[in-house]
Amino acid sequence: MSYLEAGVDIDAGDRLVENIKPYAKRTLRPEVLAGIGGFGALIELPKRFREPVLVAGTDGVGTKLKFAFALGKHDTIGIDLVAMSVNDILVQGAEPLFFLDYYVCERLEVDVATEVIKGIARGCEIAGCALIGGETAKLREDEGTDAFAGHHGASQL
Repeated sequence: MSYLEAGVDIDAGDRLVENIKPYAKRTLRPEVLAGIGGFGALIELPKRFREPVLVAGTDGVGTKLKFAFALGKHDTIGIDLVAMSVNDILVQGAEPLFFLDYYVCERLEVDVATEVIKGIARGCEIAGCALIGGETAKLREDEGTDAFAGHHGASQL
């Protein structure tokens, strides 16, 4: 069985990565050594920190996601996602350095995913953290999901 026969369109995934690269690039910080495109991203801790402690957080947008899909407005949900995640680390006195996203759907609609991730990149710009990578996952309808975008954010220091 091929990926396509299993419902995974690798070409669509590649188009999505190409679409989001310019948005992610605008979020880069000097500490980013390698970002989107690899199996992992590399970021060094800013030299100005003495005895740094990493603070990591993750959050989601919850039911607001249903509204985004119902309204067909996908470009702002990512901003909200970043804000929720960043707020969780700011209250601990941390500076947001980077963000990772996780996008899950039944069928990858490249235009919709691009809008969501463009919003995530905009949220990162506002927060001053770099969008350094993420994951796009496809779950078939018979695996019991509705179309949705779920995101995982991590920010630190």
